[in-house]
Amino acid sequence: MTDSAPRRGRPPVSSREVIEEIAFGLLLRDGYEATTVQAIMAEGGIGRTTFFRYFGTKGGIVWGEFDRAVERLRGCLDVGDDVSVMTSIIRAIAESTRLSREASPDTWLDRFRVLDEDAALSGETAEHWHIWAGAIASYIEERTGIPAGSVVPAAIGGAMQAAYVAVLREWAAHPPLVDRSSLEAELATLGDALQPLLDAASRPSDVASRPLG
Repeated sequence: MTDSAPRRGRPPVSSREVIEEIAFGLLLRDGYEATTVQAIMAEGGIGRTTFFRYFGTKGGIVWGEFDRAVERLRGCLDVGDDVSVMTSIIRAIAESTRLSREASPDTWLDRFRVLDEDAALSGETAEHWHIWAGAIASYIEERTGIPAGSVVPAAIGGAMQAAYVAVLREWAAHPPLVDRSSLEAELATLGDALQPLLDAASRPSDVASRPLG
């Protein structure tokens, strides 16, 4: 007589996305420094091997999605010249912003709140936003030839980063405002102001174009 009882298999391992969501819930509640790897593992029901395979470190949880967002931004920046540089940048920011594909807007904004509000992360947050702004400056160099580290591309990258953070803070305070089209509209005002500056910087100066002799 064969045993027809079902075999017990290993319990399902939570996905990386689920563990991230659990971890950010703890980080938002308890703060970065007070939230331990052990607490995240216990809450997620995973072991050390799974945790470190997914994230490597506690910081990997915090910065993993941010780094992916920067890569999405770079991927969305098209070097084609069918539209103005600032229009391309604004579209790329909107397209790279992950709203509710894998998580609800509330969950996505909770992640932003942790990065934006936790004092223990402020130094690293500034560094990561600098990389984000640098991706925009590098794109301007591709389109115009103006070195990314020079004044105008660096200033535009920083201005777009500041405006983007301002919109995200508005969303965090008022989640019903979350909308990709409204993001484009908000950033377009700044883009319209910056495009003439970029156009002027792209033209040869009178000194440079004046014949010698």
